[in-house]
Amino acid sequence: MPEPSVSFPLRHITTPNPSDLQRKHWRELDAELPSVCVLHGARGTWKFRAYLSSLPYFPYDDLSWPRKILHDFLRPVKARRRYRSRRSLTIYVKTRWAACPSCRQYRSKRRALSLALTAPAALVLISPLLPLTDSMPEGSQPLLVFPGLVLAITAAKSVSTIWELTRAEIPVDGTELVVRNPHPEFAREALALGARQLPEMVTPVGWWKRREPL
Repeated sequence: MPEPSVSFPLRHITTPNPSDLQRKHWRELDAELPSVCVLHGARGTWKFRAYLSSLPYFPYDDLSWPRKILHDFLRPVKARRRYRSRRSLTIYVKTRWAACPSCRQYRSKRRALSLALTAPAALVLISPLLPLTDSMPEGSQPLLVFPGLVLAITAAKSVSTIWELTRAEIPVDGTELVVRNPHPEFAREALALGARQLPEMVTPVGWWKRREPL
């Protein structure tokens, strides 16, 4: 059964020259993160830096991918305005998370797999430009782009995401950092450090975030 979420309060960054930070709406944690791993609850032996950001909602987000592409193609000026509006509303937080050896090993394996897939993907994508493909039947060389794109997408998917290692997200209002379904040990230490437990259980996660590392 999934554990309830916990949230850490956020505050505005205080700095003598806040112009750049205010422009990007930077925040910082108002509580200390636990020293145990989010996924396993084991004592962290190393720390990694994670830049997190909120995702402002627009009605455009509910459109299907074909309609989004068509919408951006037919209305490029409106697409640029929406991009600027999204940036102006996005909240950014810089954090440092503790992780156990299992998480570090998982991250290293994912990076190695991604690098191993990137090389053949690049080779297949540029193969129509190489003299080695001159012996192929005419018209079949452009078809190599499709397996190259498949390899490129697989390589990008193989990289471990920040969400997998932190299970953290920032609501649109930018007042807190929410950790979804943490390990019980992480949740207990987080509550002791000033976090609060959210009453609702973890919300469903999209298909692009469902991959579990271990």
